[in-house]
Parts: sequence; C-alpha cells; structure tokens
Amino acid sequence: MELGYIVARVYTSDAEIPIQSATFTVFQKNGDKNILIGARITDENGKTEPIAVEAPDKSLSTSPGNESPFARVDVRIDHPEYNSFYAEGVQVFAGQVSVQNASLIPTGRHIPYDRKAEIFDINSEILL
Repeated sequence: MELGYIVARVYTSDAEIPIQSATFTVFQKNGDKNILIGARITDENGKTEPIAVEAPDKSLSTSPGNESPFARVDVRIDHPEYNSFYAEGVQVFAGQVSVQNASLIPTGRHIPYDRKAEIFDINSEILL
C-alpha cells in the first residue's frame, strides 16, 4: 500500500464564492461500518489541507487486472448555512492528490430538513 491524498474545494454560486469553515470528512467502508479516515475545515479560499488515504500500489494502474488500482472513499461536506454534500466511491490513487469539488446550495426555509443533503454516487467503473 502507498499513500494518495484527497482535498476539498468548496464553493457556492457557480464556483464564484468560496465557503469558509465547512467540514470535510472522509470515510472508508469496511463491511457494514464506516471508518473515519480524516476531517478538515475549509480555509478562506474554500480549500482544505490534504487527507492521506492508503491506496493500492500505483503499478496496478499501468496494467490490466482484477484488482482495483485506486482506493474508494466516501466524503461528506457540511456547513450550517448550506445543504450537505455527500459523495460515495470517490477514487484516490497512490501518489496523487484527488480534488473533490463541491458546490453547496444555501439552506432556505423552503427546503425540508430531510432534503438538506445532496448525495452523489461516483460510478467507479468509469475511468477517464
């Protein structure tokens, strides 16, 4: 195993306005449990410091095979003034920094509490 890294870039209004003080949390699934990998708070530019993630050896991404050449993590981004963001199956490669962009929508009185989160399932079978 090697290390890969993941950071967040959190903003609103079509990536025009960075969101400060949002909580970026990274989890990995282990069976039916979520294991906390790390958490960071966004700075005044809406960015976080990297979170290290154990990922398969990068040589696995250079040849075909059965083993996945990346680690899969789930990320959550929360801020009290915005709807939450949740992405499942985000790919993290060894020796690389993955950037999770998140455009948050301000919370309004017209949005019911149970609809306060946007959930994205990243299809890890599609590699670009």
